[in-house]
Amino acid sequence: MDKNQVQPPKANILLVDDTPDNLRLLSAMLTQLGYEIRRVINGQTALKTAQAAPPDLILLDIMMPDMNGYEVCQYLKASEKTRDIPVIFISALDEVLDKVKAFAVGGVDYITKPFSEEEVFARVENNLTIRRLQTQLTEQNVRLQQQIILSEASQKARQKAESAMRLSQFYLDKFKYPIYFVNSDAQFVYVNEAAYRTLGYTREQLLSMTVHDIDPNFPAVTWQSKWQEFRYKNSFTFESTHLTQDGREISVEITINYLELDGQEYHCVSVRNI
Repeated sequence: MDKNQVQPPKANILLVDDTPDNLRLLSAMLTQLGYEIRRVINGQTALKTAQAAPPDLILLDIMMPDMNGYEVCQYLKASEKTRDIPVIFISALDEVLDKVKAFAVGGVDYITKPFSEEEVFARVENNLTIRRLQTQLTEQNVRLQQQIILSEASQKARQKAESAMRLSQFYLDKFKYPIYFVNSDAQFVYVNEAAYRTLGYTREQLLSMTVHDIDPNFPAVTWQSKWQEFRYKNSFTFESTHLTQDGREISVEITINYLELDGQEYHCVSVRNI
């Protein structure tokens, strides 16, 4: 390949912040990492920009004049064209109430000031990966449903679904953070390489286990009561503890996203050490 050939950007990100210094800092960080960046300084311009050319992800400041980040996010989620764009909130505040409100209006994550380049990259890449997975699974699900309608043999349609799942698993095995697929019975139906290496088990061992085996905060009764809550919130982030194979406790931040593939419900669980 020609060394002078320009590499396409990894993703298109919209930065929304009324403080120019914050925009310059975040833009420099993310551009250096290979992202295409657009910058705006208020909520009204952000909504127009997102409608005109929807980005892959939005970094949205909470405290802005005229229209704050919560209001901007609500407008984004009310529009069919922009409702699926992941929104990561930016705030100098770190109060529990702000986090709860951010998730309640549709945010998927948050970053606090002052910015850490490592944290910004981790949260951006994590949510872009989840978004790519959701898009991939949605597209595959549409194709599979069409194939089921046209196919005379339901077994062939089932094989197509299994092939689509294997394709997603291959992609996620390359991701450096632990990813699990969990069903309504709290059983692991898929774990990526980072997951079983972090916990010290083999993949086969984890696939014979449940959430209750690695997370003391999720006994069976808790998982059953939380399943519908996670399902209807679509995306949910919280802190917990995971137990490794050798008995160590790891403090983690967990993001759960609801997924549906070929009529089966799953939660995609991504994990980051804290």
